[in-house]
Amino acid sequence: MMEASIPKGDSIRELHLIKCDQILVNGLSSGLKKFVLSENQYTEFSEEQALVNCTVLEELEFDLRGFVKSPSLDLHCNDSLGRLEITGWHSSSLPFSLHLFTNLQDLYLYDFPRLESFPKGGLPPNLGRLIIQNCPKLIASREEWGLFQLYSLKTFVVSDVESFPEENLLPPNLESLYLENCSKLRIMNYKGFLHLNSLKDLYIEHCPSLESLPEKGLLHLNSLTDLYIKDCPSLESLPEEGLPSSLSYL
Repeated sequence: MMEASIPKGDSIRELHLIKCDQILVNGLSSGLKKFVLSENQYTEFSEEQALVNCTVLEELEFDLRGFVKSPSLDLHCNDSLGRLEITGWHSSSLPFSLHLFTNLQDLYLYDFPRLESFPKGGLPPNLGRLIIQNCPKLIASREEWGLFQLYSLKTFVVSDVESFPEENLLPPNLESLYLENCSKLRIMNYKGFLHLNSLKDLYIEHCPSLESLPEKGLLHLNSLTDLYIKDCPSLESLPEEGLPSSLSYL
C-alpha cells in the first residue's frame, strides 16, 4: 500500500485522485474547496482523516466502489458545500444530516442499494438539482421527502419508479423532470402533473414497460418546451388529448 503524502496546509484548493490504485490518503489541505475521488481500487483513508478539517469545501465527489474501507463522511462544511456527489454507498443510513447544508444546490446520489430514507430533517432547504439513480429503497420512500415544499428545486432526475408522479409529490416550481431507467414504469399519473405549471423539460428514457403518457394529455403544461422520449418500445402513441402549443422540441 502506497501512502499519499498530501500537503496539509491551505495552499491546495482542488484535488482529484483518479485511478490511484492501492493508495493510502493521509492528510488533506484545510483550504481544499474541491475534492474528487474516482475509479480507485483498494484505496484507504487513514483513521484520523475524516474530512473534519475541510471546512471550506464547495464541491465533493466520491465514487466509493472498490474501497476497502470507505472514508468517513463526517463533514464539517455545512455553510460552504454547494455540490455533493456520492456513488456506491453501501450503508443503510447516511452519517450526516443533509438539511444542515444550507447552501447545497446540487445533490447527486448513485448506487445506494441499502439506503432506505434520508436522515431526520430531510433535504437541504436551498436544493436546486436532485439526482437519485439506482437507489431503489430510497426511491420507495419519496413521499416522505417533502419535495412539494422544496420550492428551490428546479431539476429532478429519478430512476426505479413504478408509478409516477404521485399527486402533490413534486414542487410547483419544478422546471426539468427526467425519468431514466424505470424498467417497471407502465403509466404516468395525470394528477401528479396538474400543478407543474413551470415545467419546461420532460425527458423519458429507457422505460421499456411504459405504455402511455398521462391519459388526459399534457395540454395543461403551458410552459413545456421540450419533450424527449427514447427507448420506450411499449409506448405506441401520444396522448389523444394532444400536446401543449408551447412545445418546440419533440
